[in-house]
Amino acid sequence: MSRDAVDASPSTSDAFFAADDAYVPRTALEKASRGQNFLLERWNAREKRNTDDDASSALAKTIVVVTSGGTTAPLERTQVRCVDNFSSGTRGARLVEELVARADVETVMLRREGSCAPHERIVIESATMSGESARVGRPSHALDALELVEGGDELRAKAAHRDATVRALRGVEAERDRLTVLTFKTLYEYLALLKATCETVEAEACRRGGRAVVVLAAAVSDFYVPWRDLPEHKIQSSAHTEVGLELTLKPVPKMLGEIKRVWCPSAFVASFKLETDVSILADKARQSLSRYGLDAVVANELTTRYDHVTIYTADGASKTLRRSDDPAVAGVEHGASSLDGQIVHELLRHVQSA
Repeated sequence: MSRDAVDASPSTSDAFFAADDAYVPRTALEKASRGQNFLLERWNAREKRNTDDDASSALAKTIVVVTSGGTTAPLERTQVRCVDNFSSGTRGARLVEELVARADVETVMLRREGSCAPHERIVIESATMSGESARVGRPSHALDALELVEGGDELRAKAAHRDATVRALRGVEAERDRLTVLTFKTLYEYLALLKATCETVEAEACRRGGRAVVVLAAAVSDFYVPWRDLPEHKIQSSAHTEVGLELTLKPVPKMLGEIKRVWCPSAFVASFKLETDVSILADKARQSLSRYGLDAVVANELTTRYDHVTIYTADGASKTLRRSDDPAVAGVEHGASSLDGQIVHELLRHVQSA
């Protein structure tokens, strides 16, 4: 079976993604196409390398797409102002780390530009937890885990961060054959990239005799301005009435159902549901399962999202997962017993049992 990009079936999203600059700019569609081609080129190169090297290990049959970070809804075409969604991308980065640690899956990450990066965040969090930021008078970054040795021509990891740095570097090594990262910023870029990636990964997983998995951890804008309605240039500070600047935002078309219905109908699709009111969380999660044909929903409340989550599945079952109290796991959070490790294990268990 050839590794050709598949044509999208007719769907209600056709008008949204039409190349007429009505809802999505052509630049976003072109960026998604480049991402699609980049994926295909990486897979072709790896398959050729495996053949040339007579490698005994085949490509992973399970390909997991993880979305991470928030989207922006621009208020001008030449963007200066935007409506941004809250998300650091930490959860998505942690999920990707746990997936990359497994040899039986390959991961494609759709990551918001500038959001939390897998493995790098381990070093940054290690430096933050040690109080490094207080000593240097600014937020910690990865270089705070390193120091120059005598003479200043070589460097090494500081003793307090050596374990975290080694763990991060081992993860980066594993990324080379197990992870591809594609980036987005705007809502337009995210949705176009998600559609192209889902279609491409679905075809490739089927070609390998496996299955695609889509884990939606990104915080996607609920409201936006269609591209055709955006002003070309910056909104002037004087462009307001006596009561202030008035904006009309339209609801973003619900694309969640398109993933299972059109873009990758054979995939196992899991979405995260974040709420601030825990009393409505379970009902909202179950509604998403039935409304969009999802296989699983990971429900979490804003203030406790790193302590525990509940996974609701299409068969009516639910399971609560909790953060480990093990000091070796807590803190920078890593490993199969971490909360994100448990989430990955539970989702893949459902994939394999389906």
